[in-house]
Amino acid sequence: MDYVKIEITPTDSDIQRSIYCEMSEALRLRLEIPTSLNSLKISCGRHSVTCYLVFINEDRLALSISEDALDALQLPSIAFNIQGCLKQIKHLKLGPIFGVLTEIKNRNQQAYFGSIHDYCVELARYCHSKALLFYVFSLSTYNKDEMMGYFFTEEEQWEKFRVPYPDVVHNRIHSRVTERSKAFSDVTSDFIEEKVPYFNDRFLNKWEIHQILLANEHLHPYLPDSERLHSKTQLENFLQIKEDIFIKPLHGSQGKRIFRVIKEADSYKLDYTTFSGNLEKHFKTFHDLFLTLYPRVKKEGFLVQETIPLQPYKNRPMDFRFLCHKKNFYSWKVSSSIARVSGVDQFVANLARGGELQKIKEVLTDLYGTDKGRHIQKLLAELSIEIVNVICLHAGGEFGEFGIDLALDENGQPWIIEVNTKPSKSDEDRQEKTTRPSARAVIDYCEFLARINEL
Repeated sequence: MDYVKIEITPTDSDIQRSIYCEMSEALRLRLEIPTSLNSLKISCGRHSVTCYLVFINEDRLALSISEDALDALQLPSIAFNIQGCLKQIKHLKLGPIFGVLTEIKNRNQQAYFGSIHDYCVELARYCHSKALLFYVFSLSTYNKDEMMGYFFTEEEQWEKFRVPYPDVVHNRIHSRVTERSKAFSDVTSDFIEEKVPYFNDRFLNKWEIHQILLANEHLHPYLPDSERLHSKTQLENFLQIKEDIFIKPLHGSQGKRIFRVIKEADSYKLDYTTFSGNLEKHFKTFHDLFLTLYPRVKKEGFLVQETIPLQPYKNRPMDFRFLCHKKNFYSWKVSSSIARVSGVDQFVANLARGGELQKIKEVLTDLYGTDKGRHIQKLLAELSIEIVNVICLHAGGEFGEFGIDLALDENGQPWIIEVNTKPSKSDEDRQEKTTRPSARAVIDYCEFLARINEL
């Protein structure tokens, strides 16, 4: 089908009909519609309406739609651009329609989407450039029969409108608790019933990911030894063998609540992340150490993991974030990669904890020289793609985006640090104030899913 960018406006004509539309001569010619046609079915998402059709002499690819017809299509009564194609001689299809599902708050009497607010603006602007209809919605604004969503207007303001049911949904729910709620289950059940693809399917916890990767022998050289924390004795034994370990929350993110324990000659050192920096304590016995740890780890699952002696950069810990995006059902690509150097007095390199961004090519060249640096960067990229392929094969559900955190040890050996199904989208990780490749990749994948669904 041949898609064309169409300017949609509410009509201000005096035609004595409530359901009608006015099509420009330029659009009629582009769609090859005969002048004898006097009615047109317009569909958008799950909604459709048959309009009385009038042709007007305009050079723009434009369609003016009456208020009642827009209401039947659940389209906002404002000017916007959207793609359209003629499915049959009397049937014009508009779309596709993309929705981001997330939590929506109110800040200064404006809709606010938390840490992905600026990212949603990026997505909206990119969709505008491609004439794709995009909005943001939440579990509370969802209604199968009458959707409400926030649309980014030409004045660059988020305004709430009744909107068409989405053709594709990108799941950016922040809360794991919300994602396990009945409300989320009910909404995603509707998507399945309506054959609406949605991604990323859900959060994957650290232990689930570790088990998937561990089941693939060719990834063993890149996996730090890890166990799920379940007892005081197990922790003591693991520490006796490894002597330097991390204790990480299974559902944690952004470097929060990570503990590092080092067994020294006559004591134990505990180092852990806080909002003000790292706190360091020393204990004479393991029992004293555990008394301090237990209140902090008893309420939820934790992972114990050996500490890898990582290659530092300018005397600070460093890791690498590779953003991977799905191109189609079978192949992935690395959309962007960056080196992250930890902040002062931090043992994790997350931006949320004061980390700094560096260009990966420059860092690797500085450490290893041009040729070896290029080889290592290629190896890290290939490892990232292999990780996402393995996870998608075994995790179930639809995923279109992963953030892969890798690091190098002192010998240049790669290690898998973490896998994120909903990588951070804070404005801090933008090196330039342009649409990030990761934002473009998400919309491109949405468009792929929508077009496949039409077949």
